[in-house]
Amino acid sequence: MYKCINCGSTDTYVKKYKDTYNVKGIQIDVETDCRFCSKCNHQVRDKELDNNTILEVYNKYNSLYGIRPEEITALRESYGFSKELFAKIIGCARKTLISYENGTSIPNDNFYIILKMLLNDPSMINNFVLANEQYLTDKDLKKIKEKLGKEPNNIILQAFFDNEEDIADYNGYTEFNINKVEETIANLTNSAISKMKLFKELFYSDFVNYKNTAAGITGLEYVKYAKGPVPNHFEILLDDLYRKGLIDYVTEYVDGKEHELIISKMPIKNKNLSSNELLVINKVKEYFKDFSDQEISDYSHKEDAYIKTNMNELISYDYALDIKGIYDKE
Repeated sequence: MYKCINCGSTDTYVKKYKDTYNVKGIQIDVETDCRFCSKCNHQVRDKELDNNTILEVYNKYNSLYGIRPEEITALRESYGFSKELFAKIIGCARKTLISYENGTSIPNDNFYIILKMLLNDPSMINNFVLANEQYLTDKDLKKIKEKLGKEPNNIILQAFFDNEEDIADYNGYTEFNINKVEETIANLTNSAISKMKLFKELFYSDFVNYKNTAAGITGLEYVKYAKGPVPNHFEILLDDLYRKGLIDYVTEYVDGKEHELIISKMPIKNKNLSSNELLVINKVKEYFKDFSDQEISDYSHKEDAYIKTNMNELISYDYALDIKGIYDKE
């Protein structure tokens, strides 16, 4: 029996009703069957109809902005993995994966990125197998090898950051070095900072070091985006660090607004960074310590590296010679 919580009447009816729902900050309009009170016209709770409405909202959101449930199922089945095994590989609970495949929930930002990467490049499954190897049994690994037809190998990150073009132009005469990347990020994020500041401080660390020594530190490439230079394939880089447990995300509120910050969980060992490289990193960090996100973004917009590079294109390290201030070699 359905009962109106507004007036207590049990006389109800069903009609088409259009409403707007907020999903991840996006307004989704749907028209579905909903139950109403015949006496006061107040909406009445109907578990079945309400669940159908939520499914319709999620389905419309996924079709327009997210990943459709059938895409997730097809992706998993393309590898021949069970729900339990695929969930282990991508690092989520089995029931969470089931809810994604059934459309009863929407992948959070981390799993959205993982699933998108796998949909765009199924070979990246190797990277996730290796990242979560400690959670996989020998039986799981044997099954994965059978399904993939080979042993997983850790070439994904290197393949993304190896540049086919002139290494001097875009890598600063420096091969990509994940150990130096991790140590640099550990130094820059030993206290929580925003993604924006991290990306800019990485950029300046590499480019100032190149200006001083004709070599970058990390071997990272940088791309011109609207808010300034960012590491190429940054989402893959951060996801790799997060899945290894080397960084974490924390939330702080400033003036009532939510800000996501990155903080290191890595011990700072600096086994791979030279003393001069570490000096540059610390000088850059000190220089920008009181800058807001907007201020550091605006600052980077004044560099020739930004001005003379087309949007969404790689930035040449040649522009490092034009960087002023921060830290010049004495």
